[in-house]
Amino acid sequence: MSLYNELKRRNVLRVAVGYVVVAWLVVQVVETIFPAYGFGDEAIRFVVMAFAIGFIPAVVIAWAFEWTPEGLKKDDGAGFSGSSVTAAAKRWDRVVMVILAIAVAYFVVDKFMLTESPPPEPTIAVLPFKNMSSDPEQSFFSDGVSQEVHNLLARVPELRVSSWPAATGFRDQGLSSQEIADALDVATILEGTVRTAGNEVRVTAQLVAVASNTTLWSETYERTLDDIFDIQDEVAADVVSNLRVELLGELPRSQRTNPETRQLTMQAWAVMHGLTPVGQSESEGEVAEALLEKALALDPDYIDALVAKGFANLLLRNAGSITRAVEQQRWQKIKTRVLEIDAEHGLLNTYLAWDSVFEFGDFEKANEQLQLALRHGLNDLEALRVLEGIARRTGNFEAAIEIGRRSQAIDPTCQRCMWQFTESLFYAGRFDEAIEAKKRLQLLTFSERGFYHHAQTLLILGNYEAALEVVRSKGDAGENSQEIAIQAMAAWSMGDMNGFEEHVENLKQRDGSYDILLVAEVYSWARKSDLAFEWIDKAIAAGEDMNRDMFLPVWQNLRNDPRWDELRERLNWTDEQLSALDFSFILRETS
Repeated sequence: MSLYNELKRRNVLRVAVGYVVVAWLVVQVVETIFPAYGFGDEAIRFVVMAFAIGFIPAVVIAWAFEWTPEGLKKDDGAGFSGSSVTAAAKRWDRVVMVILAIAVAYFVVDKFMLTESPPPEPTIAVLPFKNMSSDPEQSFFSDGVSQEVHNLLARVPELRVSSWPAATGFRDQGLSSQEIADALDVATILEGTVRTAGNEVRVTAQLVAVASNTTLWSETYERTLDDIFDIQDEVAADVVSNLRVELLGELPRSQRTNPETRQLTMQAWAVMHGLTPVGQSESEGEVAEALLEKALALDPDYIDALVAKGFANLLLRNAGSITRAVEQQRWQKIKTRVLEIDAEHGLLNTYLAWDSVFEFGDFEKANEQLQLALRHGLNDLEALRVLEGIARRTGNFEAAIEIGRRSQAIDPTCQRCMWQFTESLFYAGRFDEAIEAKKRLQLLTFSERGFYHHAQTLLILGNYEAALEVVRSKGDAGENSQEIAIQAMAAWSMGDMNGFEEHVENLKQRDGSYDILLVAEVYSWARKSDLAFEWIDKAIAAGEDMNRDMFLPVWQNLRNDPRWDELRERLNWTDEQLSALDFSFILRETS
């Protein structure tokens, strides 16, 4: 008898086919279930290897034994022939057919019947690494290592990385890693330690799955201090690899500098974030600027120090130490230098995109900068703030709302992000949602910021008394131009024409360009189109940048007037021109 016929007689081929199909089914199930319980690729590879190793014993057993009505018996080749062999073969055929049917059903359901949803966006919070050195001053160094890893991961648009100030703030409140992860709503956290001794440094890092509280990856790096940047790059690369992130481009690398420059920059950021107190006779801007001057004297091209210097100048301007003109002049030099070093810098391209849109009206150039900003700034709250403003003010409401959601996801404690989101909902005409968002913001902050659009939203919804109550709750009704505008709109809506005229005349007594534009808004609300366009022209002549306000809901009564399209043509703000701005990247990333 030939070997092939003997294999058929002993049902070895049937067992082999059934074994392979069962193994395939089990591996498919394991690949689906294991990650949910914190098991990585190693566990799946172990299952595959176990089946591979078990194949030979299964085939040997099939050769040596036969399945009979009396049970499993040794096949000596003599006692099984004729009808008994046929019956045994049919039993194995039925087993194999059932297994194949299950496999086919699984394949059909998996590939054709189930709607495949995209995998959830990987989310991570980088916690400040613990200083394990005997010198407490080294805490700046350990924080700097973890912050640089955070910065590297934040430049990966395929990841959602919680903001560094939020993670640091929760750490300083004494919350545990689990509590911080819950507060930031992330699936994974990266934590570690740093120990320095002379010129030696030891960094440990571990990636933890929050749901299962299991370690997905851990590593220890022991090098010299000169290798600290390589360590940071390796940690970031290992995290991305273990989160199985499919990168669209290359993983960013740390900018090299000397340890002292890095230390001084970290100290400056700590001061500006309020993490390090300053003396009563000093301001945060002054202390930070002095530290950064030393840092940039050692390395004039260190980007983190340059960007930090820009924020220090802003603090000095807010404190009245320098004028706006001086601050802007310094910031322009900083922007120019940073882009010479890194032309794809996310935050800087965000600012440039804003200028290209609102200052120069160069939409083609703006879109080039916008794509770089979207690609490299999706985990930078400041970049997202500017991007949301650009989207909202150019009529890209869906993108603005998605950016707002991402900002709040990155830092649930960011009050400015919440306010921006209420503005985006307002511009988009989602008034009920805007009111609810505004209420949530006020509960958390007790802030009156954005009261004007809050009151306008209530007016649009027909809640005139509620809108007036928003104005009255400020305690200075009638002193602010926006308050007067709301009172005028409410008076017109409630049929109080005398009150309407009185408030409008009061508003006209103010001569600022924005005050003039408010008069136009009131006339638009009151459906007095001729007067509205007249005062719009006056506001533009007085220097008001009408472009930034073109998509306000208050202009709805003018949009069907031919003069509105003429105005947009005159301002170079048509749909055709604005269509050059492409926000599809953010919509794709957040879908």
